[in-house]
Amino acid sequence: MWHGRYYVDVPNQDKRRKVSISLGSVQSMKKPEAKRKLRTLLEEIGLNADSHLERFSANARTFKDESKWWRENRLVTFKPSCQEAMGSHLDKYLIPRFGSLPVGAIDERRVQEFIADLIRTEYVLPKGRRRLLSPKTIRNIVGVLKQVLGVKVWRDWKLSFPESPYKEQRFFTPEEMRQIIGAVKGQWAALFATLAMTGLRAGEAFGLHVEDLNLLKAKITVRRNVWNGQELNTKTKRGNRTITLDPALVQILSGHIGTRTTGRVFQTRAGTPFSKGNVRRKLREVLTKLKLPLGGLHAFRHGRVSVLQAKRVPGDLILEWVGHSNLNTTSGYTHFDDEFRKQTANETGLFKDGPNGPNFDQSQANTAGA
Repeated sequence: MWHGRYYVDVPNQDKRRKVSISLGSVQSMKKPEAKRKLRTLLEEIGLNADSHLERFSANARTFKDESKWWRENRLVTFKPSCQEAMGSHLDKYLIPRFGSLPVGAIDERRVQEFIADLIRTEYVLPKGRRRLLSPKTIRNIVGVLKQVLGVKVWRDWKLSFPESPYKEQRFFTPEEMRQIIGAVKGQWAALFATLAMTGLRAGEAFGLHVEDLNLLKAKITVRRNVWNGQELNTKTKRGNRTITLDPALVQILSGHIGTRTTGRVFQTRAGTPFSKGNVRRKLREVLTKLKLPLGGLHAFRHGRVSVLQAKRVPGDLILEWVGHSNLNTTSGYTHFDDEFRKQTANETGLFKDGPNGPNFDQSQANTAGA
């Protein structure tokens, strides 16, 4: 006989009771048929329905309970920017979906169905425009769910996520950075020059104090990061670093600081740190005026890393200056324009003297062409 086994909840008890029922003779049905019959029986009883799980969750720890504990005891250990993003994922997506369910009821199947629903989820942009959630956002949301549940729950899960389409990050070429710096004056020119010629993260530049600059030795020491007006530690341990400056940037910063010996290097009229929103708006104005493709503040950092890579600066020195933890991360910040590719191909060609050189055999070229 085929037997179907399943567990039922017992009110006021932590352990479930195991049940076994007869499904039919092995001669009268095959295993897939027996499975389908068991599934039908469970659906008729209502054991697989969310309402059943919620009825017996009075004494069980729900996902909402677990997420509250996690928020108070785990989330507080993350950086404020992470707390904001992860807390938003909890409130907007995870608690509405899983909040009333017992933690033990959240399995791989339910989460995969959740991922499928997220793929179809739209969010509203300004002016009523709509956009689907990006694959990266979906992974981040499920990542918070995993954090709350704990690795013991999802260790053996094999979830499927949507693939992220390849899109090269916008980076500023050296010529574009020179145009941007030349199109502004005063503090803006000094700020954009610092971003372009050091590869600092925007928050790191906003957090610079005059005491962090040693212009006689052409050095900047990065000690902090600004987020939402707060001065925090650098993003990573490697973010706390010293960067050597070129003479042009030393001259620009000397003119900007003047005789000041304290205070922030870059600040608003009220003496508060810059915010990314205001600086992004200024950058957008400049790019529009110059008729250049739009790009964010991180495009300076990508541009700086690309320049260092193109100049064949040793990898360890690049890591030291930009504050990356490994060269794999640096590779993702490296971009080469067509002119550099063409120049490199010409310099590394087999016949550097071209068709008229003494080592070029035209007959071989003709044969290859044929």
